[in-house]
Amino acid sequence: MKKNFLTKLGLKSNVRVLNNDAASEFDDLHIIEAIVFASREPIHIDYLLTKISKSDMSYLCELMDKLRAHYDNRGVNFEYNDNYCIFKTSPMIKAALVDEFEETRDLSKAAKETLAIIAYHQPTTRSEIEEIRGVSSSKGSLDVLLGNNWIEISGKKDVPGRPLVYRTTKKFLLDFNLSDINDLPNLNELRREGLLSGYEDST
Repeated sequence: MKKNFLTKLGLKSNVRVLNNDAASEFDDLHIIEAIVFASREPIHIDYLLTKISKSDMSYLCELMDKLRAHYDNRGVNFEYNDNYCIFKTSPMIKAALVDEFEETRDLSKAAKETLAIIAYHQPTTRSEIEEIRGVSSSKGSLDVLLGNNWIEISGKKDVPGRPLVYRTTKKFLLDFNLSDINDLPNLNELRREGLLSGYEDST
């Protein structure tokens, strides 16, 4: 019966079958790879734990290490931190992509300040950003940050006018090598580096 079944599938009866543990790991690697590859957003590792054969963090990390090693010298890299994982274009081929894709321009000073304010004061509104910066903020700065998928609209504030509220994204954490928003340097650390001269915390 087994031989007839394999023959119908075009397989030889002496085909090598993986043991259960090896087969599970093989399947789990491909499940992780497919889920992360198909997503436009970084995938939370807690979600992956629900999709593999063993809901064990050390096992998942072992699988992700294997994927990272597998893609280490390829055109795309598999990257992960304590919370999220994603496929990203390898920096090794950046020069080859210049002619194919428009390079992202450096952020303006206003956009950098806006991003920093949102990161440290989120969720926050445009008027609150302007109050902290001390100048009016052009919509262009927010558009650039939204276009880079570093910030997102998280709702509306329950005040007159119902202004939009902004916060950082999972992609922001990954692109800036942060496991969590709490990994941002605190204000005292920034002051020690001379980055907040004269700045007073408004919170």
